[in-house]
Amino acid sequence: MAEKTFLITDYGAQPDTETAQTAAIQACIDACRHAGGGTIVIPGRHFTTGSIRLYSHMTLHLAAGAVLQGSRQLADYTTFGEQTDIRYLQDPHYVREWHLPPYYFHALICAYDAEDITISGAPGSLIDGRSVQDPDGEEKFRGPMGIVMARVQGLRLTGYTVTNASNWANVLPACQDVTISDVAVLGGHDGFDLHHARRVTMTHCRLETGDDCIAGYDIHGLTVTDCLLNTACNTLRVGGEDITVDRCAFQGPGRYPHILDGSHATLNAFMYFTMAVDPDTTTRNTLTIRHARINHLQHLATYLRDEPTALQAGSSLAGLTLDDVTINDMAETSLFVGRGEPVALTLQDCRITPTAGVPLLHIDPSVRLTLKDVFFTAPTTFLVTDGPPLTFCGLTNFSTSEQPHQSSRPQG
Repeated sequence: MAEKTFLITDYGAQPDTETAQTAAIQACIDACRHAGGGTIVIPGRHFTTGSIRLYSHMTLHLAAGAVLQGSRQLADYTTFGEQTDIRYLQDPHYVREWHLPPYYFHALICAYDAEDITISGAPGSLIDGRSVQDPDGEEKFRGPMGIVMARVQGLRLTGYTVTNASNWANVLPACQDVTISDVAVLGGHDGFDLHHARRVTMTHCRLETGDDCIAGYDIHGLTVTDCLLNTACNTLRVGGEDITVDRCAFQGPGRYPHILDGSHATLNAFMYFTMAVDPDTTTRNTLTIRHARINHLQHLATYLRDEPTALQAGSSLAGLTLDDVTINDMAETSLFVGRGEPVALTLQDCRITPTAGVPLLHIDPSVRLTLKDVFFTAPTTFLVTDGPPLTFCGLTNFSTSEQPHQSSRPQG
């Protein structure tokens, strides 16, 4: 924590009331800003607030037992007249299709064009979005975001829990040099959205979300380590370069339901994400999942090259690698097709237990499939567009470049 400390109750913030304490909390933040930075402390009580804005060289710290809860009044939220770098908000098709209001990225906690910001929480601290609904919001019910940090350099998020987020919990568009650790997201919608972010590390987080655990396109460098990913949507809906997920558990079904349809089914371990209306600057889009467990999902991975309805109509995926991954009980067949654009799908040192009677993947001739020391505990089928299916069992080494459209034989 920084040397200078600012306690929100010293600026008139009152605990344990439904009346929003936004003005008092913002006055404390502004005093910290005028002092050149420091730490704003939320003491261990319940405080209601609308949108508050952080600035450079600040730490917002929630003490043990502190609850910062969102106002139930939509008029208490604002974008502060600022914009994010998520451009589909200006696209008429998506504005109409998803019912996006112009104030879409209003949020409980905000910062824009800043540097050196920390949001931290002691054990037992909570940021509660309170599931505020907006009939004029996305899908005609989504309310404010939890945290929006736009174009922040040197961002640290640690120790707090977000619950009942009215929309995405943590939105970090175009942020750089981001460190996330020991953050939990329970229920609500997306856990983290990282559109256009650069150099992000995430460790020891618990994401049990109602929508995507981690989402974002045009990501330049993301490492996710030792995290629990549990959702009623996609664990990873991402696109970008140098994305690595290490020692994580992908666990379905979701503990919390998807709010729109009430389903608990976890859809995909990985679903590629890119949008033509918001071009990316990546050079080679790749993802590696290693030392992981993937259990009880609907699909392993979905890639449909140049498919706008799947939000995959931008740049192409170069490759997906699964290394030392245990895969159990995928309920449905995954469609993974390059549609004429080469894409590498590599599984090595994996152990796969299929769902009886359900092919694991449907690929097309654009997919360069490589299986290296993959153990199939029972016969497992890969469907191939315009070709015979591939069936594997036992310890398998196989490559479509060497043996196109032919089944392997068990080895070992």
